[in-house]
Amino acid sequence: AVSTAGVIETTDGGLTWHARNKGMKLDHQPDEDAEWGHDTHHIQMCSGAPDHVWQQNHVGVYTSGDGAQTWKKVSAPDAGVHFGFPVATDSRDGRVAWVLPGHSDMQRMTIGGGLFVGRTKDGGETWEQLRNGLPQEHAYDVVYRHALAADCDLVAFGSTTGNLFVSEDHGDSWQVVANYLPPIYSVRVG
Repeated sequence: AVSTAGVIETTDGGLTWHARNKGMKLDHQPDEDAEWGHDTHHIQMCSGAPDHVWQQNHVGVYTSGDGAQTWKKVSAPDAGVHFGFPVATDSRDGRVAWVLPGHSDMQRMTIGGGLFVGRTKDGGETWEQLRNGLPQEHAYDVVYRHALAADCDLVAFGSTTGNLFVSEDHGDSWQVVANYLPPIYSVRVG
């Protein structure tokens, strides 16, 4: 994924590259169907089902079931799932993904002052807000592109305010495992 370009793929070790942006929209540009100019914030492939790929994009959340050949927008603005940076997929089921939404590009902050993780179990058809154990007032946590990770039932994310949160039950409940760290740019689990 390349910011201001979109998704680009090589299958020959980098000799040739091909755009993989079919189905993505540029709703802030005159030509919303343009092949180039997409701002993919993060892209994640499901290791157990590699044809399932997810991305958090500047204009929403997208998923692909054909290895990024085509994309489907699965944002749910009414559920708070639209703008944000990171996305993580379940390592076994390509229909399961987590995102950490932010209010908007102009207001990079939690929605309504409460922190939540958006999770889908059905390929983005429906989204739920996971809040159990996360701060719901005066939360100023912003999560960067690489600071959300998942493996089996373990999901973890770190924020710019130095908070590290972990869930051991697929995101149903959360606990803070560290506070007051420097801004967290990347989280990995395994």
